[in-house]
Amino acid sequence: MADSRRYAQFLLGKVFQPFLARLSSFTGVLGLCLLITWLFAPDDLTQNQVYVFFLLFFAIGLWFTEAIPPFAVGILILVYLVYFLGSPVMDSEPMDVSKYVNTWSSPVIWLLLGGFFLAESLKKSRLDTAILRRVLSTISARPPMVLLGLMTLSLIGSMIMSNTATTAMILATVVPLCRNLGKEEPFSKAILLGVPTAAAVGGMGTIIGTPSNAIAVGALNTTGGDVSFGMWMIYGIVPAVLLTFLTWRFLLFAFKTDRKKIELSPSVKEETEDAGTGKAARRISVVTLLLTVGLWITTPLHGFPVSAIAAIPLVSLTVSGVINAQDLQRMPWDTLMLVSGGLALGLSLQETGLAERFVSTIEGVDLPLIPMIAILCFVTMVLSNVMSNTAASTIIVPLAILLLPENAEFAAVAIALSASTALFLPVSTPPNALAYATGMLEQSDFRNTGIIIGISGPAVVIAWVYLVQYLL
Repeated sequence: MADSRRYAQFLLGKVFQPFLARLSSFTGVLGLCLLITWLFAPDDLTQNQVYVFFLLFFAIGLWFTEAIPPFAVGILILVYLVYFLGSPVMDSEPMDVSKYVNTWSSPVIWLLLGGFFLAESLKKSRLDTAILRRVLSTISARPPMVLLGLMTLSLIGSMIMSNTATTAMILATVVPLCRNLGKEEPFSKAILLGVPTAAAVGGMGTIIGTPSNAIAVGALNTTGGDVSFGMWMIYGIVPAVLLTFLTWRFLLFAFKTDRKKIELSPSVKEETEDAGTGKAARRISVVTLLLTVGLWITTPLHGFPVSAIAAIPLVSLTVSGVINAQDLQRMPWDTLMLVSGGLALGLSLQETGLAERFVSTIEGVDLPLIPMIAILCFVTMVLSNVMSNTAASTIIVPLAILLLPENAEFAAVAIALSASTALFLPVSTPPNALAYATGMLEQSDFRNTGIIIGISGPAVVIAWVYLVQYLL
């Protein structure tokens, strides 16, 4: 679920920039955005629209340069909207800004929080590594099957857990194997590229798989649309599986090995110890996971809101003691801050009418539906390579919904899924950064896989989402 480029740089040990450098970046972005607003903001914009016009470019600039962490941009958006749109000091006709602050209590936030609790319970009870090692012990020793098994585990794990946590868990288990094989062994690179790629595209599979999915659902909710948990799985799992399979075939071709058999080390096959959590904690975690995900998937049958179902892990895991105060502190609250700020920015674009102004300037471009969505998806993919995919989705999804109101769900889902296909650079996603940090990959190793997924990914997504909407 984590997708911050700053976090990816942190994993590579490059985050500790001098204070003056960060301050100069922030000041430079601020000055540039003030200049852009002064030069390019239309004269007939209302005061509120001018404020949001500046905020849009300011947020984009901060997300792009990462002068401050992405989650801090989310907080800045909320504070800015409350002060500039809701204060009589700054606005002669202040708005009701409670709607922006209330993004913290959005159903999307509760859904993500439920996912965090489930992921933390699996990690704390060591069920994640127990399942990993049990499955690895049954994998065929043939190199293609070993690679496919590892990528499949990454794919499935990232649908519930953070793709960063999933990648870290699997790499911790297999990096010793790769080191034994040697840096020059092609199959080592195949493993180290396959695991993060499968983890990144695996986030497509569920709403909680990556924040960009939640951004799309939240944006659709504000316009009266709704995508259920089960429906999102229908949209997301097939492209995730197809792209994982495509990557697997490419890696086997690009990194051919003469080895006929891969011997998994004893540490890979051994059972995971309980780590002091006890069998009761494992049972509670498993039952909670199955019950919560089962209710999410069957929402159309019983009608319970997915945000209400998310309360099950929050209550059961804390009351039972599986999750305690220290565990809460370790959860990725920064992701919730980023998503909340992103939802507020998208809402402000709609509420002030600024998004409609942007859309009106594009409406003159007479393009059929599929080419228009393709452009939006590929732009999102490109932006996600150089900034957080959550931030990219935050910018593109609301505009797409207004530009294509009759196909809002098609556009929003396709754009959000395309954001997960950005894998060109080591810092495009934290999973890539984790693989690069092993020291066994060069930056150039990511390019071919990144190009293949970056080009085929949005195309596969658009074709599948269109087919689903046509059939249903």
